[in-house]
Amino acid sequence: MREIISVHGGRRLSGTVAVDGSKNSALACLAAACLVTDGEPVVLENVPAISDVAVMCDIIRELGKDVTVSDGKICVSGDFLNSDVPKALAGKIRGSMYFLGVLAAAAGEFHCGFPGGDQIGERPIDIHLAGLQKMGVDCEVCDGIVEGKVSGTLTGCRIYLRYPSVGATCNMMLAASRAAGRTVIENAAREPEIVDLGNLLSAMGVRVSGAGTDRITVTGTESVRGGISYEIIADRIEAGMFAIATAICGGSVRLDNIIPYHSFPLISLLCECGVTVEEDDNSIVVISDGRLQPFKVEMMPFPGVATDLQPAVAVMASCTQGGISTITDLVFQNRFQYIEELKHMGARIEHMGNKLEIRGGLRLHGCRIHGGDIRAVSALLLAGLSAEGETQIEGVEHLRRGYPQIDAKFRELGADVAILKLAE
Repeated sequence: MREIISVHGGRRLSGTVAVDGSKNSALACLAAACLVTDGEPVVLENVPAISDVAVMCDIIRELGKDVTVSDGKICVSGDFLNSDVPKALAGKIRGSMYFLGVLAAAAGEFHCGFPGGDQIGERPIDIHLAGLQKMGVDCEVCDGIVEGKVSGTLTGCRIYLRYPSVGATCNMMLAASRAAGRTVIENAAREPEIVDLGNLLSAMGVRVSGAGTDRITVTGTESVRGGISYEIIADRIEAGMFAIATAICGGSVRLDNIIPYHSFPLISLLCECGVTVEEDDNSIVVISDGRLQPFKVEMMPFPGVATDLQPAVAVMASCTQGGISTITDLVFQNRFQYIEELKHMGARIEHMGNKLEIRGGLRLHGCRIHGGDIRAVSALLLAGLSAEGETQIEGVEHLRRGYPQIDAKFRELGADVAILKLAE
């Protein structure tokens, strides 16, 4: 049997949806939970039930620690028994790279399969390795394995990241947590997930300051404590998907369990397009008549509009009333594989390097299409919501990597979305 997503478009959305915990934050925080030195458990709450999290838990178990999962909570306890991250598991998710910093700090060495994840352009790990080398780790990459060994003592230092990479910033924070002395990370990423990791590390007894700015200071400690519970922040990308879906389809949808500030760059763009967004402390209400104006936007590191939303924003551009919308991605140069699928649905898109020009005013039509990564599949789902007729989308396995029960959530809002099993 194989699965497809079936979407019948043309329905307005209405109701309330609770946004799940952040995928990107959960992966970093699961790695941080492995840093404890007192043997006490760390319990993470509001963890999304997605396949990337399941793979992360499998890696932690392979390293010898105990992991229990129950109703949105994950408990990590025990000690490392080895420092080998299997190649087969590491290659499934980008989050496996966090064990470079964790194992360097906790075990003094690592043998990690090359990290995987979506194929969305060059995402080199040299920024990670350069930072670890400055802290005293001898690193090399050979036959798809990243190896490292601490030469002497892992020592805090001043590290300049040539690009404000979220992954590299997290890795430096993780390694610095148990390094001797103080580590200063310059040109650090400022994403909300960085702040969440910093807050967890602080709760575990690590001194962290500046998370959310471009200069983060971490003072290492020999005593990273467990015995705590910590709630993961809401997923701003999932929130963005529902907000964009409402803008496209029209209607009124309340998004609960979020921090509006984390979505403010997108909220500003939606308002520019003619959408009304009402903010509360932990929720927003998105109100749209479906008549969207063209726009120009650059996808960039926070506080810009997130590159993870670029495919969804492109769908929104296709659904404007007319004119040309321009999207420039300043983060990834190859996150455009979904374009041909949108063209099959009738979209008019010009692709030039990292820039898209998209003509609005043309109704999309349903057809059979395929998404090659998490964000592409979810964006094509949004395209199906706005299209005439039925859209059948292949790539359900990618959707499950990042969005828990998204089909059921859309049905609760009135959309006609279902995951169907078909005979081969």
